[in-house]
Amino acid sequence: MAGRYVQDFLFTLRSGLDEISEPDVRAVADVLWTAFQECRRVFVMGNGGSAAAASHFACDLNLATRERKRLQAVSLNDNTALLTALANDYGYDEVFYEQLANLVTSGDVVIVLSASGDSENVVKAVALATERGAVTVGILGFGGGKVRSLVDHDLTISNRDYYVVESVHATLTHLLAGLLRRRIRG
Repeated sequence: MAGRYVQDFLFTLRSGLDEISEPDVRAVADVLWTAFQECRRVFVMGNGGSAAAASHFACDLNLATRERKRLQAVSLNDNTALLTALANDYGYDEVFYEQLANLVTSGDVVIVLSASGDSENVVKAVALATERGAVTVGILGFGGGKVRSLVDHDLTISNRDYYVVESVHATLTHLLAGLLRRRIRG
């Protein structure tokens, strides 16, 4: 039984990765490169497992640029006091919107990691980022949901298994941080 699950999981994971096109990955890598070159900020967010992935991705982006001028990458999930105050006082749908309202400017990059792409808090955040002139990116599962139609760039798989989606997201964020590091190092 366990052997079959392992085989099925690995097959499904490979299938998910096969849905991602190299040109789409390169386009997102170019967005990060431009942000680095122009000293723009990168804001990353997600819910649940995607929150952990967002925090990890922001860490990797900061570390990828530690040897030269630095990319300013911020996970909107990491300020627990602010996140919970906003959720308590204004509702969870506002937690990313309100943070971006204070921070995001034209040319910044806003990246959403989401399994479903339908959580209202990320939908609202992307709408505000677009209104402010930020470049928006979705790293999505479940076919992308609402967020996919709102972002400038997306890396989306159709799979609806959270374990598979989050595994693909981890691979993509590591790939993107690695591409940025390689480009900086020439």
